[in-house]
Amino acid sequence: MIKCKGTLRIKKIRQSRNGAFCIADLSTDFGEFKVKDPMLDQFEEGEYQGTLWINEIYMAQYISYGKAVTELRARLHDLQVDSEDRKSVRTHEHSEPDPLDEVPTPQVPKKPTPESVPGKGSRWASVKSNKLGAAASPAEPVTGAEKAHEKSAGTASGNEDNVKLFGAELAPLMEQHQTIKLDPTVDRMLLRQQTAALRGKGYTFDAKQQAWIYQAA
Repeated sequence: MIKCKGTLRIKKIRQSRNGAFCIADLSTDFGEFKVKDPMLDQFEEGEYQGTLWINEIYMAQYISYGKAVTELRARLHDLQVDSEDRKSVRTHEHSEPDPLDEVPTPQVPKKPTPESVPGKGSRWASVKSNKLGAAASPAEPVTGAEKAHEKSAGTASGNEDNVKLFGAELAPLMEQHQTIKLDPTVDRMLLRQQTAALRGKGYTFDAKQQAWIYQAA
């Protein structure tokens, strides 16, 4: 592992079918490198100076608009930001493919279960019965208690979605507007979804702390 001082010039690519992502140009005393690690997706555009721990330096190649592009990349293990200058960075977005698309992940089809096959299993039987059965009885007035129950159920559903996205430990912290530190080693698509969700709920990323801080309205 290499420990060094360096400057990361981070660019955000917004035109991607998988959502916005970030890449960076890394300048060090011993060379210039491209960085396309998932941890960058949390950052805003700009220049960041600090200490870096590099796991690997390697050659990478991809095809863009009929041309083969070869570049020297650095894979980061960690990053400690000392100073930052957030600013717009010009880039030709069409020439930077999404790292998620560089190595396609094979999709293994799931085997159908009895519940997923029409006509088999209680779930489908129930749906079929509801659609083709007797006419529904007239709707009854909704009471105040029922409305409160529906509201509670909606909140519970939202909490369940948060748990699915962030996990049982981080979801309660987000609901309480506490500081959150994401794991950049999770699936990159999941990390992007978590990042987008936090921004939508009023959080901003603190590069020096490597954490998300809630900004009260």
